Amino acid sequence: MKAIRVLAVALAGWAIWSASPIGMGKVTEDRASTAPSTASAPSAPDLDALRGKAFQRLLDGEFREGLKLLAGPAGRRAGPSAHAARDLTEAYLKRRARFDAERAAERAAAEMRVRLAGLAEKHRPELLKVDPDEKIYAALEEVSDAVISANAVLEVRPSTRPADLRQRAEKEIARATEALRKVTRLAGEAPEEWRRAFETSAEELRRALSDLKDAWAKASLPEDWRRLTLAGERVQDALIDMGVLAAREPIMVALAHARQAKDLAEDGQAFLKRRWVRDLVGKAEAHGRELLAEGEWAEVLSLYGSAGLGGLNEDDASYQDIQDRAARHVRAITLYGDGNGAPTTRPTTAPSTRPSEAPRWREMITGIDTAMVRNAVTQIGNNYVEQPDYRKLAVAALQGVKIVVQTPEAAAGLPALRDDDRRKAFLDGLDDLTEQVREAPTVDGLEVQRVLNVLHDLNDAALGLPSEVLDMEFAEAMLADLDRFTGVIWPQEMDDFQKRTMGSFCGIGVQIRKGVGQPIEVVTPLADTPAFKAGIRAGDEILKVEEADTRRMGLDRAVKLITGPENTNVTLTIRRAGVSKPFRVVITRARIHIQTVKGWRRLADGKWDFLLDPRRRIGYVRLTQFTQDTVGELRQALRELREGGARGVILDMRLNPGGLLTAAVDVADEFLRRGLIVRTEGLKVRESVRNARGAGEYQSGQVVVLVNQFSASASEIAAGALKDWGRATVVGVRTYGKGSVQRLIPLRPSGRAKLKLTTAYYYLPSGRCLHRTNGAKQWGVDPHVPVPITGRQRNRRAEIQQETDLLKAVDPELLETLLAQELREDIQLQTALLLMRLKLLAREG
Repeated sequence: MKAIRVLAVALAGWAIWSASPIGMGKVTEDRASTAPSTASAPSAPDLDALRGKAFQRLLDGEFREGLKLLAGPAGRRAGPSAHAARDLTEAYLKRRARFDAERAAERAAAEMRVRLAGLAEKHRPELLKVDPDEKIYAALEEVSDAVISANAVLEVRPSTRPADLRQRAEKEIARATEALRKVTRLAGEAPEEWRRAFETSAEELRRALSDLKDAWAKASLPEDWRRLTLAGERVQDALIDMGVLAAREPIMVALAHARQAKDLAEDGQAFLKRRWVRDLVGKAEAHGRELLAEGEWAEVLSLYGSAGLGGLNEDDASYQDIQDRAARHVRAITLYGDGNGAPTTRPTTAPSTRPSEAPRWREMITGIDTAMVRNAVTQIGNNYVEQPDYRKLAVAALQGVKIVVQTPEAAAGLPALRDDDRRKAFLDGLDDLTEQVREAPTVDGLEVQRVLNVLHDLNDAALGLPSEVLDMEFAEAMLADLDRFTGVIWPQEMDDFQKRTMGSFCGIGVQIRKGVGQPIEVVTPLADTPAFKAGIRAGDEILKVEEADTRRMGLDRAVKLITGPENTNVTLTIRRAGVSKPFRVVITRARIHIQTVKGWRRLADGKWDFLLDPRRRIGYVRLTQFTQDTVGELRQALRELREGGARGVILDMRLNPGGLLTAAVDVADEFLRRGLIVRTEGLKVRESVRNARGAGEYQSGQVVVLVNQFSASASEIAAGALKDWGRATVVGVRTYGKGSVQRLIPLRPSGRAKLKLTTAYYYLPSGRCLHRTNGAKQWGVDPHVPVPITGRQRNRRAEIQQETDLLKAVDPELLETLLAQELREDIQLQTALLLMRLKLLAREG
């Protein structure tokens, strides 16, 4: 009970943050403090009303309030179903307390690391004087390598015999301990205040390593998997503290941990108003102004990007503007600098299966012409979802060209930029043209096309850049100003694009997304694929593919590098939340066939058992993606559940990145008798509606839907429709907010270039727009019962799930043990299961 009591203090205000009054107070104290009633026993109608009110509170996610009603004298007379509800809720709240206590501890640790980063910044000049070669940093890298290796031992498989792993773990722990002694000795000459903090963290790490060694000595797997995992996390925490103190860029480190603290705070906006946060932001902005003046664009992009100021305060439009400008400079440096325009040479003995490290601009511009760009402008006017601001588009396009010309490194690939006089004449003319656009009474699509023609005339007269470069840069900057999902698939990209839209492909099996100038983020690994088997997790950042920095490439290029011939290897550098240092993973590509409907446990024949709670007949169906096969697979699963007497179904769409609109509609239709499922609407396209037909396999029976921040697009449509019609209770966190329709429009008769243009938005039956537009406060699907979790908690569940998804029921006892662990690590699924059980109890009366 002590942990619960501490939690009640630590998480004051949590209910406000979660938008649902779920309290974590000491449940048994609430019951004990209820004074015996001296009133006469309540009548049967009174008990029915109390029971109904209590169940309504519980089903609304107001667990503590419902429990209070059931814990009083009248509640104790409310019948067997009320007693069962009380017991289930009490047990759940005790488990929930542990998860929320961990969340509070992670938030406190993140805030503490911001202070450590401030200490690192304060003493870094002194530290460099006594350690000019940064030997402390290098020695700490050795510690980190050993710690990562030690923790990776457990990740091999939770079901592996500990005797097979213990020796390896102890070897890596000993290596980490010895490297720690070395780094501690090196810190002896450091400034006193910094040294004391560093030595304190080192002592914490030393104790954590010793505890991890003891845990391995006593371990029995898989029963002790959690104990070993927690011991490894304590090692990581101490190492992260040391890494913050030795950081080369303390401000960036401070911003990253401040963002983590904000994400874990009860009220993110209130968090930003705290004085120490405002001080940090002010210091970071001052540093940013210095970087802007010096033209350090990669550093500017990092500082203002999602890992820095842009992630800390996504509502500040000025950060996005700076980020966009920096991203275009970085693109120019990457694309045209460092001799990237030079032809590549390969050994003639055998074809290379390793992807080239950077895009080759001479290849990219092949087949591009001005007519394609003019056509793109026309198509924007004819089909874009909103009325375009042509003045803004024209200015953005001209500024995109200007950035390339102003980037000194671009001259490596574009020799015309080396002539300062010609370059200045072009820039002067470009500024005049931009000013004309800004002052023009009106600017329409024809004016944008005229501006492009004038730009070419100016280039011919003053500079002499390849016309294809001018067209590409003009179009890229113009379309980027529309929205992040609109863009051109250039002629040289069409083959790769068509391969990726086929039903099967050769790759590693991972859904990814990417912001301009940001690393690749894993949306989710697909089950039973090489990425899944290699331990790749949702939320992982892919920093490099082979040696190519993913921040400096587009999404199409990233996909091209990751995919490749079957049975070839690709090396990824991964950054993972809660892990002190990026690490490398080698994955063998394979042909990917996507099975999108999963159950709770794998049977011996590889099929799925969809019953999560056989006694209460509660089913569990997990949708990993929406493809043309999804509804058929789902229909079969629901038919099995219905014929088996299932009383309720938990539909898990967490980590589901979406897919086909038709699949989303058909999935919702399996549960809905009638009514609108989704509506699409755009400025220039006819409104389209999709309605339920009432012929699905699960038209009656209780439904709970699980979603999280990685549930996107089609999964949001299905979840939103079920929520709006009151067909399901939604549990988890707000979904991603990808609710836009992209249409592929040919830009030339041959179809060898296409405009991917946003033409409409998705709207739910309630009228809510799913898409997260710029500056939006409302998007996606909000859960009825919010259950936020940390990245570390999500990763624990994912690690066990990766094992249970692969393990067939050839060892039923082992599989049951692992499934029980998976459920214990999944508080969101526990919440869904509690709600489903409460729904069934409420119907029993």
